[in-house]
Amino acid sequence: MQVLSFNELESLVSTLIDQIPVGIVILDRDYRLRFINDRHAKNNQLRKDEQLGKRLCEFLPHAAPIIEPKLQFVLDHGIPLLDQEIISKQTLIDGSTLHRIASYYPWQNKDKETIGIIGIIQDSKVDQFAQRMLEESQFRLLKVLDNLFTFVGVLELDGTLTNANRAPLDAAGLSLESVAGKKVWDTYWFEHDPQVQQQLQEDIKACLNGVIIRRDIQAQMLNGELMWLDFMLAPLRDADGRITHLIPSANDISKRHKSEEALQKSEELFHSIILASDDAIITKTLDGVITAWNPAATRLLGYSEEEALGQAITVLFPPERIHEEQVLLARIGRGEKVLPFETVRIHKDGSAIDVSVTISPLRDRSGKVVGACKLARDISVQNAQRRQISQALQDKTALLHEVHHRVKNNLQIVSSLLNMQARRASPEVATAFSECQTRIRAMALVHQLLYESENMAEVDLSLYLSQLSGLSRDSYKAENSNIDIVFEMPDQRILIDLQRAIPCGLIVSELVLNAYKHAFQKNDDGKILVRLTRLGASAFQLIVSDNGCGLPLDFSWESRAGLGTQLIPMFAKQLRAKFRHTSSSKGSSFYFDIPIVAEET
Repeated sequence: MQVLSFNELESLVSTLIDQIPVGIVILDRDYRLRFINDRHAKNNQLRKDEQLGKRLCEFLPHAAPIIEPKLQFVLDHGIPLLDQEIISKQTLIDGSTLHRIASYYPWQNKDKETIGIIGIIQDSKVDQFAQRMLEESQFRLLKVLDNLFTFVGVLELDGTLTNANRAPLDAAGLSLESVAGKKVWDTYWFEHDPQVQQQLQEDIKACLNGVIIRRDIQAQMLNGELMWLDFMLAPLRDADGRITHLIPSANDISKRHKSEEALQKSEELFHSIILASDDAIITKTLDGVITAWNPAATRLLGYSEEEALGQAITVLFPPERIHEEQVLLARIGRGEKVLPFETVRIHKDGSAIDVSVTISPLRDRSGKVVGACKLARDISVQNAQRRQISQALQDKTALLHEVHHRVKNNLQIVSSLLNMQARRASPEVATAFSECQTRIRAMALVHQLLYESENMAEVDLSLYLSQLSGLSRDSYKAENSNIDIVFEMPDQRILIDLQRAIPCGLIVSELVLNAYKHAFQKNDDGKILVRLTRLGASAFQLIVSDNGCGLPLDFSWESRAGLGTQLIPMFAKQLRAKFRHTSSSKGSSFYFDIPIVAEET
């Protein structure tokens, strides 16, 4: 059997179902409309030729995102989707919005392959759907009420029970027929207690006068088990305000009674914890009178519970700290919790004790602050250890300052010795000595800055390079006073460790020296720029440039024999820096992108 083409199928289906009062469409796997009957074409308020052969998104663009996932589900799984509500912001020609109920079926060939979708669509007015939803909602509400454990009934004015919801009937193992027509006080729920029966009769009389009754009572459930109920009896009035029926209702409050029992046990447990606590726990009134005192407080402060209760809390304060109590009581009175703070309290024997204190307000059932609870812990040992650590840190800091100071002085001595040797050396050797002095000054300056700084771990690179540039300017001024060295600082400080600061300084020192020696003719005016720029949070860029004659055309780091050009790549590698250079007849520039923190190797 040969499968019909889309055109043949459209003609056949069109003849049979064009007048059916529901919308019918056929779409291929690309959601392209292959058939639509007259009914659905009118529902879309478009001519057939405006829809046939087009994809869904072309003629219903706002509805397509809602419909297409449903179509794809049918295509993927080969099973229908029934009664799908389609609500879209798609505005039709008459101004209405698209709202439909649709069922989508797989259209399959002889091999059971899904080649498209057949849709049956019914146009649904919003108010009809809303009415149906309202009815369903009311039905669900009744079902929920019937399954909640809430006693809801209807009484005649003489107390006769005429109706009750399902839950309390099931809980007591009753049927509505077994209790309907009885006086409510004679039903199984209340026949166990004559006092409850009498109370219910009195409540009904009061309710007939418009009084709403609410009280806790016990009702009998399955197997004679008693359950505590929050019971309410209220009059039901008609439109004229006349009482026509009485409505009893009740909620299970057995858990509340259990909670009260649990609360009592919790209080007993809490009391045990207070007794066993290693922290001193003291409570006091807002007037500062001690009202509770645990054994840990006795161990910490020396007073027994009998001695402490009724005493003013200030008996524990040194005279110079009495003012603390006034401030603390004021804060507690405002309901504030006082976070842990360190202070001093006085032992019964007169000795001072370092303590950490936390204070919280105590409230009554209404939430009113009626006192305070103090937790105190002895921190004398910790404070002694802290003082020892602080002193050791100060000693080590002083030692580091002295080390940096001595290193700087020793480097200066080495520089002076080189200077003395240079006087007796040949010009070539003297020049080498002078360059070594420049490098030594760069290293000595770092140690000087660390000696003068409170931060022994890091160097302010901006300050270091600024001062280094100034030293270089002063050193070379005698040779050529027309050349200026300018340092441009970044907007934010850059802090790096000693092992990274020294290579940065030596790079600047070497490049500035090379510029002085090779970039300018004698007595030429010139400028050497040292610029430091941040590259985000984790890197910075160091630039050294000049406006001299530029580098030789055959310049390369590998082919240069000078010590400086050999050192610079070595320092860059040590810094994990990416570096490059540019050069022209107007000068040369060297760029170093350097991570702020050394990478792990």
